[in-house]
Amino acid sequence: MIATNVRRLALYLLLSFALVSAGLAYWQVVDAQALASRPDNPQLVAARRSAPRGSIFDARGKLLASTEVVNGVAQRTYADSAFSHVIGYASLRFGTTALERAWDDLLAGRADPNPLRDIVSDILDRPPAPKDLILTVDQRLQDFAAQRLGNRVGAVVALDPRTGAILAMTSTPTFDASALTGDSAASARAMERITAAKDDPLVDRTRQGRYPPGSTMKVFTAAAALDAGAITPSTTFKGQPRQETEGFVVEGFRITEHDLSPVQPALWQLSEALQVSSNIYFAHVGLELGADAFLDYAHRFGFCVGRRIGPPDHALTVDASYVTDAADGDCSQFSDRVEVASAAFGQAQVIATPVQMALIAATIANDGTMPDPYVVADARTHAADPAAGPSDEVLQRYASGGGTRVVSSQTAAQVRKVMVDAVEGQLGRLYAGQGDVSLYGVGDVQTAGKTGTAQRGAGQAPHSWFIGFAPAEPGGAPKIAVAVIVEGGGSGAGLAAPIGGQVMAEWLRLEGK
Repeated sequence: MIATNVRRLALYLLLSFALVSAGLAYWQVVDAQALASRPDNPQLVAARRSAPRGSIFDARGKLLASTEVVNGVAQRTYADSAFSHVIGYASLRFGTTALERAWDDLLAGRADPNPLRDIVSDILDRPPAPKDLILTVDQRLQDFAAQRLGNRVGAVVALDPRTGAILAMTSTPTFDASALTGDSAASARAMERITAAKDDPLVDRTRQGRYPPGSTMKVFTAAAALDAGAITPSTTFKGQPRQETEGFVVEGFRITEHDLSPVQPALWQLSEALQVSSNIYFAHVGLELGADAFLDYAHRFGFCVGRRIGPPDHALTVDASYVTDAADGDCSQFSDRVEVASAAFGQAQVIATPVQMALIAATIANDGTMPDPYVVADARTHAADPAAGPSDEVLQRYASGGGTRVVSSQTAAQVRKVMVDAVEGQLGRLYAGQGDVSLYGVGDVQTAGKTGTAQRGAGQAPHSWFIGFAPAEPGGAPKIAVAVIVEGGGSGAGLAAPIGGQVMAEWLRLEGK
């Protein structure tokens, strides 16, 4: 009996030893890198506490983020709160967010854009050499957009539709990112203040805010239907004038029109329908396009899946936009014809980020090719004195991946024309005219755009939307495409359109147009 118990004990001890050995082997070999890089790793925290970090500059070399080691503690300073969402923060207590997270390996010096330099540094056991980043964002435009939003809750996204370079990406309200770095106790108190503030200042509404796009979605619907051959610019719908006042009944559900005053219903073609933003007309267009084609073009335009800004290994992620309910990481099928008709004018289950809507405008501006957006222009050697500007030594340049053809050039030209009419046409001026850059000191330039007044629940003010681009002359080269949303801002004409027009005009002035 005693011998049996001894053998049993020996077996248990042997199994225990094997389990412990296997665990040690896994943690020290297989999972070593993941454990070493965990933000709560004491060794990593201690190293970060006094480690230098690369600086971040705007497109013109203006300093936006830098690190100074004071009394053995690395203090990260952010120069402009308008950049808090796009740059994020690097905090000893709260880790990293946004660009600080996406580019952490380069900023901290753990990696090099050139793999050969990485290998040489490993062989020679060189200490980490932080790298600096130059953004595509221009501080002048970023601050201007933030000033136009003021104390309203909303977002502005502006990009070059030809290249995909982000020119401004502003979310309000914002927060003081500098307060979250340095001393742990002080940063904890700062985080408590930020999280207690109203309207969720930590949320980046440009990438994480998802809203019904309202009538800005009609740009997508027009492009998809034209490209699919479901309509032409001269298409009319016989019952539409009467349905403007009586409603359009689809499978027993009555779709009603928004207040068209002072315009009287008429038998409209595409241009006039977009100018007055007729829900009835675009409900018909959606049904002509059909559920399957609608979903096909939604995927082409980037709906239904998350997207990224920048190269895959250093990407800012953008939440997915949907045209139907989300299902298994994709858009579900349309439930019925009513949902198709309603989605065609930006209601039903359609939700979109400002980045998504800016890219729709950019696709039309860019002759039907959707540019790949990016926000970091290049990586450079670390500047010894960041306040004096960035280093001249560029280690790696970054750019768009070239873009994706979404609709034909002919379709894009047709949609461009009706978007210009929506801003500058006789009827369009009543609705989206405040988006015209000529109102803000830039003459001899055409503006393309579309407003949106996105309805929400009962008793809630609609969201105010505007998307557009300029210059918009046929055959021209647009320099900026924008999307603007003001949460609960009312009509698109009232708030979002003027902000969009002013932001585009400001960039054209800065560019010398």
